[in-house]
Amino acid sequence: MSMHAQVSVTGVVTDSQNDPLIGASVAVKGTTNGAITDLNGQYQLKVPNANVTLVFTFVGFDKQEIALKGRTKLNVVLKENALSLDEVVVVGYGTQKRVSVTGSVSTMSDKEMLKAPTMGITNVVGTRVAGVTMLQTSGQPGSDAASLLVRGQSATYIVDGVQRSFNEIDPNEIESVSVLKDATSAAVYGLDASAVVIVTTKKGKVEKPRISYTGSYGISQNAKQIKWLDGPGYAYWYNNARVLDGDQPVFTTDHVQKMINGEDGWGNTNWYKKVFGVGTNMHHNVSATGGTEKVRFFTSVGTFTQDGNVDNFNYDRFNLRSNIDAKITDNLSMELGISGRIEKRENPRYSANPDDWHNIPQQAVRALPYVPEKITYQGKEYYTATPTDSSPVSPLAAINESGYNNYNNTFIQSNFSLKYDAPWLKGLSFKFMGAYDMSFQFGKSLATPFKTMLMSKPNSSTQALSYSMFTDNSGNISLTESAARSTNVVTQSSINFNRAFGKHKVNAIGLVETRNGFSNSLGATGYGLDFIALDELSKITNKTGAGQDKYPVLSGYSGNKRVLGFVGRVNYDYDEKYLAEVSIRRDGSYLFSGMDGARWTNLPAVSLGWRLNKEDWFNTDWVDNLKIRGGVGKTATSAVSDFMFLDLMGVSTNQVILGGASQSIIYASTLGNINLHWAECLTYNLGVDFTAWKGLLGVEFDVFYKYEYDLLSAISGKYPPSMGGYYFNVANINKRDYRGFDFTITHNNRIGDFNYGVKWIGTLAKRKWLYVGSDSENTPDYMKLTGKEVGAQLGFISEGLFQSQEEIDNHATIPGSNVLPGYIKYKDRNGDGKITYAQDMGYVGKSAYPKFQSSLDLSGSWKGFDFDILLQSGLGRTVALTGVYSATGSQGIMDNTAFTKLFYHGGNSPVFLAENSWTPDHTNAEFPRLSLVPVSSNNAYSSTFWYRSGDYLRLKTFQLGYSLPQSIVKPCGVNNFRIYVEGSNVLTFSELTKYNIDPEQPGVNNGYYPQQRTFSVGVSLTL
Repeated sequence: MSMHAQVSVTGVVTDSQNDPLIGASVAVKGTTNGAITDLNGQYQLKVPNANVTLVFTFVGFDKQEIALKGRTKLNVVLKENALSLDEVVVVGYGTQKRVSVTGSVSTMSDKEMLKAPTMGITNVVGTRVAGVTMLQTSGQPGSDAASLLVRGQSATYIVDGVQRSFNEIDPNEIESVSVLKDATSAAVYGLDASAVVIVTTKKGKVEKPRISYTGSYGISQNAKQIKWLDGPGYAYWYNNARVLDGDQPVFTTDHVQKMINGEDGWGNTNWYKKVFGVGTNMHHNVSATGGTEKVRFFTSVGTFTQDGNVDNFNYDRFNLRSNIDAKITDNLSMELGISGRIEKRENPRYSANPDDWHNIPQQAVRALPYVPEKITYQGKEYYTATPTDSSPVSPLAAINESGYNNYNNTFIQSNFSLKYDAPWLKGLSFKFMGAYDMSFQFGKSLATPFKTMLMSKPNSSTQALSYSMFTDNSGNISLTESAARSTNVVTQSSINFNRAFGKHKVNAIGLVETRNGFSNSLGATGYGLDFIALDELSKITNKTGAGQDKYPVLSGYSGNKRVLGFVGRVNYDYDEKYLAEVSIRRDGSYLFSGMDGARWTNLPAVSLGWRLNKEDWFNTDWVDNLKIRGGVGKTATSAVSDFMFLDLMGVSTNQVILGGASQSIIYASTLGNINLHWAECLTYNLGVDFTAWKGLLGVEFDVFYKYEYDLLSAISGKYPPSMGGYYFNVANINKRDYRGFDFTITHNNRIGDFNYGVKWIGTLAKRKWLYVGSDSENTPDYMKLTGKEVGAQLGFISEGLFQSQEEIDNHATIPGSNVLPGYIKYKDRNGDGKITYAQDMGYVGKSAYPKFQSSLDLSGSWKGFDFDILLQSGLGRTVALTGVYSATGSQGIMDNTAFTKLFYHGGNSPVFLAENSWTPDHTNAEFPRLSLVPVSSNNAYSSTFWYRSGDYLRLKTFQLGYSLPQSIVKPCGVNNFRIYVEGSNVLTFSELTKYNIDPEQPGVNNGYYPQQRTFSVGVSLTL
């Protein structure tokens, strides 16, 4: 064929996101005539005529054959290959092809990460990765991360090879997330790595430099807005409660009218709505990437701002990351990664922590509704305060006038590695990686006294409400400043051999890892300031509000930690059919004594895999992949404090007078236990991977069992009083197990121009105590934690409400606690005719974490439009309306909350509790007797009466986008331009929905910062 008879064909090859595919192959079908796309995805090919068929191929994408039909310009969009058999998965200290993995590893791509609104990474991983369950108990800006469990246990987080926090990473920086769920994949990380979440950040590729921008702006509000009594409603139910208690009503119709009219000091204020309004969030990210065969780069700069829906609760974050890869010589390559993060957290002096006294949400719940927001006194407006059973509350004053509690944090992280490929032996390489991380924290807190107008509670003869001036915090001013610095140095030196011998492939690694951590902190609190505006420690007066002397309090701390580990692993692959992996990690920690070898532990693991579809006798063409895999391994955790193996001394200041001066004393404080050692866990896993019909159906299914033993337990009750308290407090004797399954089922298809995908993941993880050393032999089995679910909660068994005095007289009650009709009736579990804490209370509540968590992701795209909808559910959990406290100093204490006792602590009440309380005219009630002053604390105890199912279904996230056509954006120099709307926590369905209570509320809810519903609009573009 002569050259002048040929036809030139040009075009661009892109993916579904309109990004150019560099290095895609374009060839004339049936010939070797072809071309490769350039840095812009463009190609030019000489063909015999304009009617030939062109074949387009690219790794990871489906092949397309398209007839020219007379065209000389042909742009092609390749579809990603749903099979993913060639997908590379990040595992411990390396990567493997998905098809060769024998352990249990779940992954999430960068594209999945960006399907969700900008939020903490934990909230995304917790809903989109099989094997992971999550619990998010707060929506406070900067503190809204979810806590994660992987198959029932906590996880270690690895970012670019180093143990680091990952929730605050900008999602645009993340390339992939791998979750190593079993010991065969996680054991190589050693100490405290029962499971591992690996985050790999983006790196540059060989392509023309590209600049990308993503930005969004959104609003937030409480996902569930509880309805509280207004002024007239409070008056109505308060009067009814007094009448039922045998007292006279307080509020009159005249009072109620004055509330409505706002007269004589009366009002009608919805404090909860005043406190919880509408917040905003904003996110911007600019990244640049590209490179050549010699040098590749990725750089990202991002900002994220959350202004809470409670005033003065704000969070600002600035992220910077730069990854550079360079090929220095033919055999030597280098990687350099530097990242930085600056955080600023601003809060009022009163926090939103549910465990803190007088936290802001608690004050919003307890503030009485029949007063105005402000009162004018002597020509000046003051916020109103209302009395409670302890100190008065004024939520808006606490937000705006109590002072501040601010933190500024700076994090700098760096990675550097050199890899040398030995020229004398193919497949042999040496690598050194070093990481140096630093963090700096500075905190400043100012507690300022503020004045409010305190309402005096009315009586039936009150006409105008009276107010008096009240000064918070007794007029005391305090200023606290704190600073902390920490460094973490990690080194990894490894030798690797990776080579194929015909059908045999061997990959072996030997590695030595060191981790060294250093930290120190200091703090000072001073009292008294002449001028609040001069809030510096140098300006303190050392005086209280009453003029008494009060001198500064100083504090300081320093510490270090050290771990050394050795890793060995060998992977064997025969023809991608028979697979095996053997590994061992030997770790040593400063936490344990070296006297009896407890300082070191060995963590072996082995796993096997068999791809049945590769066998000659397997003749089923529609099966793309069928792999059976299984493994067993051991992990270990510490959970001990520093130097518990040593006899420790304590220092107590100003204890004796010697020579006329106050002296400190040194005394024996803790008896060291040299027998303490690692808690260990044996893990068994069996899984199957199945793909069929060219990726139309994909299934990953795993079952697991984990036996954890030698956990720490308090053992003080095991020794007689004659020992005088001189015995070990803890020992390695507890045992528990975990069993369950997890799965991922996917379906991806294309119908014409419509691409769609379905992904269903599920995780069942049952956790049980096999032995608990603190269980006393003399307690009933139902009071022993042994045999119970991990996370189980104490309580009586309720048998409903007493309906008559006769029923009370013929049933067991708590000695010394009077009861009335409408009070809770408890089961006498041991049949001794009385209800006691010691004999009738047991473990009745389930864990706050779901036993089974599931997510269904529906996605699709059509002619520039795209959508993603994620439904999430949690089953097998309970929520306590009453309070079983666990904060330091109050463990085990049980009490009412605002959801279980009307007018609790002298505050307001939710509408649902008042309207559904027992009265003589409403005996078929859901809640106990309407009362202001109960005759006993009978109803305050934790019981099945107050536990509710915490099962829920959420429309967790949605995203709807539209990408402008290439014909519009290309002339403007833009490769891709997309606009989108998105939301999170959009809808929630649960048994608690009728109360407007969020099913993930904290265990004790006397006021907390609720989970947020967000809606955002955004734009992304690539140049």
